[in-house]
Amino acid sequence: MARTGVKRSNWIGRVLLVDLLAGLRLTLGYMVSKTVTHHYPDYEKWVPYQRHRGHHFIKTNDEGEVNCVACELCSQICPCDCITVIPFENEKGDRRPKVFDINLARCLYCGLCEDACPADAIKLGQEYEVATHHRGTLVVHLEDLVKAPGKAGNGGVVRPAKLDRNSGLRSVTQTGPKDAGLDWWSRIRRER
Repeated sequence: MARTGVKRSNWIGRVLLVDLLAGLRLTLGYMVSKTVTHHYPDYEKWVPYQRHRGHHFIKTNDEGEVNCVACELCSQICPCDCITVIPFENEKGDRRPKVFDINLARCLYCGLCEDACPADAIKLGQEYEVATHHRGTLVVHLEDLVKAPGKAGNGGVVRPAKLDRNSGLRSVTQTGPKDAGLDWWSRIRRER
Protein backbone atom coordinates (compact mmCIF):
# COMPACT_ATOMS: atom_id res chain seq x y z
CA MET A 1 0.00 0.00 0.00
CA ALA A 2 1.43 3.36 -0.99
CA ARG A 3 1.58 6.14 1.52
CA THR A 4 1.35 9.75 0.59
CA GLY A 5 3.84 12.03 2.14
CA VAL A 6 2.03 14.58 4.25
CA LYS A 7 4.20 17.52 5.09
CA ARG A 8 3.55 18.62 8.63
CA SER A 9 4.15 22.26 9.28
CA ASN A 10 5.24 23.55 12.61
CA TRP A 11 3.71 26.50 14.45
CA ILE A 12 6.04 29.02 12.74
CA GLY A 13 4.82 27.84 9.31
CA ARG A 14 1.21 28.20 10.39
CA VAL A 15 1.76 31.67 11.81
CA LEU A 16 3.60 32.93 8.71
CA LEU A 17 1.13 31.19 6.33
CA VAL A 18 3.86 29.34 4.41
CA ASP A 19 1.39 26.96 2.73
CA LEU A 20 -0.74 29.86 1.52
CA LEU A 21 2.28 31.66 0.11
CA ALA A 22 3.47 28.50 -1.67
CA GLY A 23 0.05 28.12 -3.29
CA LEU A 24 -0.03 31.76 -4.33
CA ARG A 25 3.47 31.43 -5.83
CA LEU A 26 2.29 28.48 -7.94
CA THR A 27 -0.84 30.35 -9.07
CA LEU A 28 1.09 33.49 -10.00
CA GLY A 29 3.62 31.36 -11.88
CA TYR A 30 0.85 29.97 -14.07
CA MET A 31 -0.67 33.43 -14.55
CA VAL A 32 2.47 34.83 -16.15
CA SER A 33 3.45 31.69 -18.12
CA LYS A 34 2.59 30.82 -21.72
CA THR A 35 -1.07 29.88 -22.27
CA VAL A 36 -2.15 26.38 -23.25
CA THR A 37 -5.30 27.36 -25.13
CA HIS A 38 -6.39 25.31 -28.14
CA HIS A 39 -8.13 27.33 -30.82
CA TYR A 40 -10.62 24.56 -31.47
CA PRO A 41 -12.71 24.35 -33.68
CA ASP A 42 -11.97 27.56 -35.57
CA TYR A 43 -8.24 27.26 -36.27
CA GLU A 44 -6.91 23.91 -35.09
CA LYS A 45 -8.03 20.38 -34.38
CA TRP A 46 -6.47 17.62 -32.29
CA VAL A 47 -5.83 14.35 -34.14
CA PRO A 48 -6.28 11.47 -31.69
CA TYR A 49 -3.89 8.56 -31.25
CA GLN A 50 -4.54 5.17 -32.87
CA ARG A 51 -5.79 3.69 -29.61
CA HIS A 52 -8.54 6.34 -29.40
CA ARG A 53 -12.08 4.93 -29.54
CA GLY A 54 -14.27 7.37 -31.43
CA HIS A 55 -16.98 7.12 -34.08
CA HIS A 56 -17.45 3.64 -35.59
CA PHE A 57 -16.52 2.74 -39.16
CA ILE A 58 -16.90 -0.38 -41.30
CA LYS A 59 -13.98 -1.74 -43.31
CA THR A 60 -14.49 -2.73 -46.95
CA ASN A 61 -12.61 -5.13 -49.23
CA ASP A 62 -11.01 -4.38 -52.60
CA GLU A 63 -14.31 -4.76 -54.49
CA GLY A 64 -15.99 -2.19 -52.26
CA GLU A 65 -18.14 -4.69 -50.36
CA VAL A 66 -18.28 -4.51 -46.59
CA ASN A 67 -16.30 -7.10 -44.64
CA CYS A 68 -19.24 -7.68 -42.30
CA VAL A 69 -20.75 -11.17 -42.52
CA ALA A 70 -23.83 -10.19 -40.44
CA CYS A 71 -23.08 -12.72 -37.70
CA GLU A 72 -24.67 -10.34 -35.18
CA LEU A 73 -21.96 -10.93 -32.56
CA CYS A 74 -21.43 -7.20 -32.19
CA SER A 75 -25.09 -6.60 -31.38
CA GLN A 76 -25.13 -9.58 -28.98
CA ILE A 77 -22.10 -8.44 -26.98
CA CYS A 78 -23.02 -4.74 -26.89
CA PRO A 79 -23.83 -3.88 -23.24
CA CYS A 80 -26.15 -1.00 -24.14
CA ASP A 81 -27.94 -2.73 -27.04
CA CYS A 82 -27.27 0.08 -29.51
CA ILE A 83 -26.37 -2.04 -32.59
CA THR A 84 -29.05 -3.41 -34.91
CA VAL A 85 -28.05 -5.97 -37.57
CA ILE A 86 -30.48 -7.62 -39.99
CA PRO A 87 -28.76 -10.16 -42.27
CA PHE A 88 -29.56 -11.27 -45.83
CA GLU A 89 -27.89 -13.43 -48.48
CA ASN A 90 -26.88 -11.87 -51.79
CA GLU A 91 -26.95 -13.58 -55.20
CA LYS A 92 -23.50 -15.13 -54.62
CA GLY A 93 -24.70 -16.77 -51.43
CA ASP A 94 -22.63 -14.45 -49.19
CA ARG A 95 -24.22 -13.29 -45.98
CA ARG A 96 -24.19 -9.50 -45.67
CA PRO A 97 -26.02 -6.97 -43.48
CA LYS A 98 -29.24 -5.59 -44.94
CA VAL A 99 -29.53 -3.17 -42.02
CA PHE A 100 -26.61 -2.16 -39.82
CA ASP A 101 -27.51 0.71 -37.50
CA ILE A 102 -25.68 2.09 -34.48
CA ASN A 103 -27.42 4.45 -32.07
CA LEU A 104 -24.59 6.74 -30.95
CA ALA A 105 -26.79 8.31 -28.27
CA ARG A 106 -26.71 5.00 -26.39
CA CYS A 107 -23.19 3.84 -27.32
CA LEU A 108 -20.54 3.69 -24.60
CA TYR A 109 -17.60 3.47 -27.07
CA CYS A 110 -16.33 0.51 -25.07
CA GLY A 111 -14.87 -1.36 -28.06
CA LEU A 112 -16.49 -4.72 -27.32
CA CYS A 113 -18.08 -4.78 -30.78
CA GLU A 114 -14.71 -4.57 -32.53
CA ASP A 115 -13.26 -7.25 -30.23
CA ALA A 116 -16.14 -9.64 -30.98
CA CYS A 117 -16.12 -9.20 -34.77
CA PRO A 118 -14.66 -12.33 -36.44
CA ALA A 119 -14.35 -10.61 -39.83
CA ASP A 120 -12.52 -7.56 -38.42
CA ALA A 121 -15.19 -5.39 -40.05
CA ILE A 122 -16.25 -2.89 -37.38
CA LYS A 123 -13.70 -0.58 -35.80
CA LEU A 124 -13.75 2.51 -33.65
CA GLY A 125 -12.10 5.39 -35.50
CA GLN A 126 -10.70 8.82 -34.88
CA GLU A 127 -13.81 10.98 -35.25
CA TYR A 128 -14.90 12.51 -31.96
CA GLU A 129 -17.26 15.25 -33.14
CA VAL A 130 -20.65 13.56 -32.86
CA ALA A 131 -22.66 16.30 -31.14
CA THR A 132 -25.95 17.28 -32.74
CA HIS A 133 -29.17 19.15 -32.03
CA HIS A 134 -31.48 16.24 -32.93
CA ARG A 135 -31.35 12.74 -31.46
CA GLY A 136 -32.55 11.17 -34.69
CA THR A 137 -29.29 12.05 -36.45
CA LEU A 138 -27.35 10.00 -33.91
CA VAL A 139 -28.60 6.77 -35.48
CA VAL A 140 -25.87 5.92 -38.00
CA HIS A 141 -26.64 3.63 -40.95
CA LEU A 142 -24.42 1.28 -42.95
CA GLU A 143 -23.71 3.80 -45.72
CA ASP A 144 -22.54 6.37 -43.17
CA LEU A 145 -20.33 3.81 -41.43
CA VAL A 146 -18.60 2.94 -44.71
CA LYS A 147 -17.90 6.64 -45.42
CA ALA A 148 -16.70 7.43 -41.88
CA PRO A 149 -12.99 8.19 -41.41
CA GLY A 150 -10.79 5.37 -40.14
CA LYS A 151 -7.91 5.31 -37.70
CA ALA A 152 -5.38 8.12 -37.63
CA GLY A 153 -1.99 7.25 -39.06
CA ASN A 154 -0.10 9.46 -36.66
CA GLY A 155 -1.97 10.97 -33.77
CA GLY A 156 -1.34 13.24 -30.85
CA VAL A 157 -0.77 16.34 -32.92
CA VAL A 158 -2.70 19.54 -33.41
CA ARG A 159 -3.35 20.27 -37.09
CA PRO A 160 -4.57 23.47 -38.72
CA ALA A 161 -8.33 23.30 -39.22
CA LYS A 162 -11.25 25.40 -40.25
CA LEU A 163 -14.81 25.35 -38.95
CA ASP A 164 -17.14 24.26 -41.74
CA ARG A 165 -20.48 25.88 -40.95
CA ASN A 166 -22.22 24.25 -43.94
CA SER A 167 -21.66 20.62 -42.88
CA GLY A 168 -23.11 20.53 -39.39
CA LEU A 169 -20.60 22.78 -37.60
CA ARG A 170 -17.72 20.32 -37.81
CA SER A 171 -14.07 21.19 -37.82
CA VAL A 172 -12.31 20.12 -41.02
CA THR A 173 -8.57 19.49 -40.98
CA GLN A 174 -6.77 21.48 -43.65
CA THR A 175 -4.54 19.58 -46.01
CA GLY A 176 -0.83 20.10 -45.82
CA PRO A 177 2.40 18.19 -45.32
CA LYS A 178 1.94 14.90 -43.48
CA ASP A 179 4.26 15.84 -40.61
CA ALA A 180 2.84 19.35 -40.30
CA GLY A 181 1.26 19.74 -36.93
CA LEU A 182 2.13 20.80 -33.45
CA ASP A 183 2.97 18.43 -30.68
CA TRP A 184 0.44 19.44 -28.06
CA TRP A 185 2.67 18.21 -25.21
CA SER A 186 5.23 20.86 -26.14
CA ARG A 187 2.65 23.53 -25.36
CA ILE A 188 2.17 22.50 -21.76
CA ARG A 189 5.80 21.73 -20.88
CA ARG A 190 7.26 24.58 -18.95
CA GLU A 191 10.95 25.29 -19.14
CA ARG A 192 12.47 25.96 -15.76
